[in-house]
Amino acid sequence: MLLMLADRPLVWGQERLVPIRWGRVYFLPSVTITHGWEDNVERLSEEDPLLGPIASGVGDIQPLLRFELPYRKSLFRLVYRGDYRTYSADILKEAGGMSNFLDFEGHFEVGQRMRIDAAARYADTITAMLGTAPGGEYQYGTQPVEAKEARLGTAVDLGSTQSLEFGGARVEAEFLPSATSGAFTDNSLQNLYFRYVLKSGPQNQIYVSWDRQDVQQNWSGLNSVLQPDEYRIQSVGAGFRRTTGRDLSSEIRVAYSTSDFTGGIYTPFRGLTLEGVVNLAPSPQTQLQLKLRRAPLVSFFNVSAYYVNEGIELNFNRALGRMLALRLALGNQRNTYSDPILATPIYDAYLLPSAGDIREDRITNATLGIFWHASRSMDLMLGYGHQQARTNIEAQGVDSDGQTYHYHIYDFENHGLILSAILGWQ
Repeated sequence: MLLMLADRPLVWGQERLVPIRWGRVYFLPSVTITHGWEDNVERLSEEDPLLGPIASGVGDIQPLLRFELPYRKSLFRLVYRGDYRTYSADILKEAGGMSNFLDFEGHFEVGQRMRIDAAARYADTITAMLGTAPGGEYQYGTQPVEAKEARLGTAVDLGSTQSLEFGGARVEAEFLPSATSGAFTDNSLQNLYFRYVLKSGPQNQIYVSWDRQDVQQNWSGLNSVLQPDEYRIQSVGAGFRRTTGRDLSSEIRVAYSTSDFTGGIYTPFRGLTLEGVVNLAPSPQTQLQLKLRRAPLVSFFNVSAYYVNEGIELNFNRALGRMLALRLALGNQRNTYSDPILATPIYDAYLLPSAGDIREDRITNATLGIFWHASRSMDLMLGYGHQQARTNIEAQGVDSDGQTYHYHIYDFENHGLILSAILGWQ
């Protein structure tokens, strides 16, 4: 929850260190040292009398090595980030360790009319450090996961006002054995897209789009019978882009999406989807960002193959003179799962009190950070974060006396504090 606060804000009034140069290559090393505290690291229900919230100190040492190679109108970037994490709570001592992230980005210009963008990512980490699922699926923050991602996109100009864009991506996630790995399943996602783009002004573009997404999940045991192994989502829509500066652009896309399941026995998705990022700069010292989403996302819960995530997020950055900056983030999400809960004495028996219900979640979060630009090579940050989830799902358990009790298993609340120092080239 507090990882996003460890990055420097978007606005600064002072200069940064000049990158180290090796021939054509620019090198920007840095390290972030963080210590924080959270009162519910695993995002567990406060109503569970056996295993409730776990409070712990959280320490991180994050080295970062960034290499950039500009060549004419092309750019290649390679970034390695490590994260050595420790927990002070005894029950979480084994959950820490080293996470590794490797990112590659390449932008190629072929002649006057063609542009190619390629990207790849590898992550060996825990779910708390992944931002790929905005909903409640990554509740268990210390679940080990190995993720791979590759993307390729091409844009071809057809003239001064028209262009075509097309490409694809593949994402894979493997959840390594642990006490919580039973709540997840290995999965992969393949995406293809096509855009016909028309310039409507020097800063504006409109486009029509077609997208196809294929999802595969590797279920085992009874889940392999009750859950779909694969399904497809296709969408047709239109979008608008606006560029108001080198690092300031906005895009909104609205589409009609449909899903298809093998065998046709699951609840299909039919409806409008929305993806949007709006960036504004009311003044040189202020930046606002608004993110919007309505889309089906992969689910690991019961017999629901997906859930519809409806989310809104507001990010506010404000430079307070040349030395201080303020960052505020507010978010609200609602998740509606696709199918009624199936619970029997031999399958997800803990959900028997909610059998036949459709799961709905409401998740809110807020973070506030104060940054001090201490020098050209060092920033200090103090932050606070709060996250809360409320659902309609009631589960049952058995206490130490053998008595059955009911509780809201997916409700949780978490508060956290963080103090961070960012040293080096940024």
